Amino acid sequence: MRTALCLFLALTIAACASPARLPAEPTAPAKDPKLVALEEAQTALAKDPGNEECIIWVGRRLAYLGRFQEAQAQYTQGLGLYPKSYKLMRHRGHRWITLRRFDIAVADLTRAEELMQSHPDEVEPDGMPNPAGIPIGTYRSNITYHLALAHFLRGEYAQACAAWERGASTNAANPDRLVSSTYWHALALFRLNRDSEALALLGKVQPDLKLLENESYLELCLLFAGKRKPQAVLEGIPPGTSEHATRGFGLSAWYRLYDKSAEADALVREIVERDPENSFGRIAAEVDQKRATEK
Repeated sequence: MRTALCLFLALTIAACASPARLPAEPTAPAKDPKLVALEEAQTALAKDPGNEECIIWVGRRLAYLGRFQEAQAQYTQGLGLYPKSYKLMRHRGHRWITLRRFDIAVADLTRAEELMQSHPDEVEPDGMPNPAGIPIGTYRSNITYHLALAHFLRGEYAQACAAWERGASTNAANPDRLVSSTYWHALALFRLNRDSEALALLGKVQPDLKLLENESYLELCLLFAGKRKPQAVLEGIPPGTSEHATRGFGLSAWYRLYDKSAEADALVREIVERDPENSFGRIAAEVDQKRATEK
């Protein structure tokens, strides 16, 4: 009897000492880092409403979230304060491309190029850095790059080539910008039937370039130079990604160059249906698709 009583008391004490655990409260889902970055940029701007860089960063952070119209409104408001800001004009011009307003993009980026003539070039910080954390562009190279691209998307290939030529010396200083600008420049030359110039330009791109982020553009340069097989370009690249849009559009352009319209049209349809809307490859595919249907 005494043994049973002791056991009962021991169990009672243990139960009191170790109360039953309540279910843990569910943890709130982590905030999107892009949204956190926007909120930080907005806080910085609220503390210094007239700061040009703060205005730019709010616009950039809005754009990274796909809120392009809000970003444009931010840049336009900033240009009311800084009408001669080549930086604000550069970013607004870029996002007009995203919004498929190529005419206004050309106007803004032409103005940005003019405004920058009296300023020294400087590295432009990346909003979404590559793994090395090293920016690949300067303000001058970004302005000419996007201006040339806007001309290209309008079918103004001669003007696009002229813009890329103006930025050639700046682009050559950075391997990542070299391969991206060479690719688009060569594509414009091919569409002007200036094939020998395009091939000479592509010949300057070496397969062993040390790149930080533009491997897709390198592969496309090598494709057009005859140093890559077309079936290798999309190998292992999943649809629905920006990289697929970049490589896929380049491959479709290669197909058109060699009169393989069916293959080009099928690839363009896939890009337009599945790949991210803000990718330059997706935008260029839409333009080519529209032109093909208008013929």
